[in-house]
Amino acid sequence: MKKKFGSNLEVADCAKWGARDDDLAGQIQKCFPTTPEPKKTLTVFTMGGNDLADMAKNHLDVTAATAQADQAIADARSAVEWLKDPKNFPNGSYVVFANVYEYTDLSANLDSCPLASTAGLSGTWQTGVSILTRVDEQYMKIAVDTQSDMIFMEESFCGHGYENTDQSLQCYRGPNTERWFDLTCIHPTPKGHSVIADLFTKTIEE
Repeated sequence: MKKKFGSNLEVADCAKWGARDDDLAGQIQKCFPTTPEPKKTLTVFTMGGNDLADMAKNHLDVTAATAQADQAIADARSAVEWLKDPKNFPNGSYVVFANVYEYTDLSANLDSCPLASTAGLSGTWQTGVSILTRVDEQYMKIAVDTQSDMIFMEESFCGHGYENTDQSLQCYRGPNTERWFDLTCIHPTPKGHSVIADLFTKTIEE
């Protein structure tokens, strides 16, 4: 970003380990403790993976998972709307965020990651496929409604998860496809991080 916008660019990292969508407002407040913010601003974030993982750990049924997902979506929308409000950022506020990915390549097999049990994940959670779709569709709606940008992280990573050799899955990309999830199951490898960075960078450059 400094190469693109200049060495005087002010950068702040307000990330929080294990954060969920209901933490997003607090993270934003940490970065922007007072408003209006006089500087032109770009905010980049990924959010929602920990929300989905929490639902998966508890194997929520459709009703409970939908309610929790809808609350997460509402929290994300509220945060992006605040960031895009010209009263808070009179000189411009740009937001680029990611939709939510998952490591099973849409197989719903939580055990596909060898260390899933250490993260509290186990069994099959078929409900998660429809919930992921719901969240990602609504994230896209947030982007459209607020004139923000969203990178397609799920679509990029599907087929690079722990079921990447299963030819029956819609995400299958062919033999010798690289895995982009690390042993925590839900976080990317260095290559995965690089892919995400490239997705954000290309979107910002355009």
